[in-house]
Amino acid sequence: MDIKEKVNNYFKKKSKFSIFSDFLFAAFIIALLIPQSRLEVIAFVNKIRVAVVNPSVETSDKTVILSNEDYNWAVESIDGKKNVLADYKGKVIFLNLWATWCPPCIAEMPSIQDLYDKYKDNDQVVFLIVSNEKTEKVSAFMKKRGFTFPVQITHYQLPKPFYTESIPTTFLISKSGKIVIKETGAANWGGEKMQKIVDELIIE
Repeated sequence: MDIKEKVNNYFKKKSKFSIFSDFLFAAFIIALLIPQSRLEVIAFVNKIRVAVVNPSVETSDKTVILSNEDYNWAVESIDGKKNVLADYKGKVIFLNLWATWCPPCIAEMPSIQDLYDKYKDNDQVVFLIVSNEKTEKVSAFMKKRGFTFPVQITHYQLPKPFYTESIPTTFLISKSGKIVIKETGAANWGGEKMQKIVDELIIE
């Protein structure tokens, strides 16, 4: 049996979770043996996670609905346009909290771009990709990476429903203000599963 056949058999027999676990273990060993490779290893591991992890819809017992106070949260586009979340009330909102220094955030951004490309012409869907860094830094990052989805800056405290201890954290909010998805960590946002969820919320 040649190497190519062995690899094909490996992927046929293993579940996505098992494959991810194997890659994670291998990456951990590499990071221990070669300390200077840790940043690259972190980025690699998160790219694998994006490939296998799809976002999950919140269960009914965890449903959170945004209050009027939550909608008062202020953000500002990198070209200086100021808005509050309430400006997008009644639309499907894709909200992602991120930073330019965060490897998992960067790993999932191509999939966010894919999702944005599918809905950028739909006025029922709004993308809020939000950082609390300086505008100049975020703007330079976007230009360097070639992403075209809109990014926002905020220096205001997050509304309670968006509190998180880690990034990236992503929320999908329905037209009625219900948090349908809350996902911590990198995920695949450009896949068919996510598109189906968004399509259902559009016609809700």
